[in-house]
Amino acid sequence: MREPIERKSIQDQAVEWLRQGIVRGEFAPGSTLTELSLAERIGTSRSTVRSALFTLEGQELVSRSPYSSWRVAELTAQAIWEIYTLRAAYEGLAGRILAARRGEFGTERVERAFAALAAAEGSGTDARVFADLSFHASFVQQIRHQHLIRRHALLADKMEWLYRWSESHWPCRNPLVAEHRPLFEALVRGSPADAEQAVRDHIDYSITEDLAGFHRLNRTGSA
Repeated sequence: MREPIERKSIQDQAVEWLRQGIVRGEFAPGSTLTELSLAERIGTSRSTVRSALFTLEGQELVSRSPYSSWRVAELTAQAIWEIYTLRAAYEGLAGRILAARRGEFGTERVERAFAALAAAEGSGTDARVFADLSFHASFVQQIRHQHLIRRHALLADKMEWLYRWSESHWPCRNPLVAEHRPLFEALVRGSPADAEQAVRDHIDYSITEDLAGFHRLNRTGSA
């Protein structure tokens, strides 16, 4: 049976249109956003656009200067480091809890999400991004820790934004299955300490790779 039509207000649609444009890199990091041009592109009023921008400011995807000048969030070395280290804190805790209480929570979500990585391996960016982020979300969701799930979800747009930026410069840089296998094995069979360390090792590698790439791009003026 088909799902009911999802009803969204014009305001919600404007937020989603802008969010996707930023996260998918259609609006470059640091670029200026003007309410009038966005209203024309979206086909809505400036007040709706302004409200959507205020919403995205709360999600730290845009910033506002005096006199209502809007910009897409800057992608800096500090921002990359902050996004990844916060992710490591959330996911490291989730990994530790899952390994400690595996008999209670099970690992079904994690196993399904890991299996889905293979199907996305040779696919385009959208499928790769979705599969990768879904795997990381799977062990956070598996433990049913609602406060942690909500806070991890608030970081999801930033993680996708960073992932798509990385993929745009280095597509398919790392094989999905091989890259995630040590983490998967630790989550489903390792000790709590092993699981947390595997999360941190996995994310530390990403920090190192993306920061090195960011600095190379800056040196060549391609960032």
